[in-house]
Amino acid sequence: MRNFSWLPPLMHGLFVIVIGIISLFVFRSKLKTLLKSIYMTVPLAVVFVSLGMFFYRWPIIAYLLGGLTTFGLLYYFYHTKKPWLYYYTLILVSLTLSIFSLMGGEI
Repeated sequence: MRNFSWLPPLMHGLFVIVIGIISLFVFRSKLKTLLKSIYMTVPLAVVFVSLGMFFYRWPIIAYLLGGLTTFGLLYYFYHTKKPWLYYYTLILVSLTLSIFSLMGGEI
């Protein structure tokens, strides 16, 4: 019998790429800022959950990479002068998933 243990990570990686491509089109569109920030919750959650899934054996690495991602995006938003709704969405998603993980939640 063949071992296809590589298939789930590959499928997950392809899903992340598809979400990234869709996000690129959404953020380059002429949608209002509110709609873009609402949409942004899903890609952010996908990034944080993916980090948690791939580094579940080493939680400290998952938290560090999640923190680096959060602070990197905050710096990017500040540097490019994005509206406050982007900051709010990023902080809300990152805090929610961090608290969920620290309280013992599993996905």
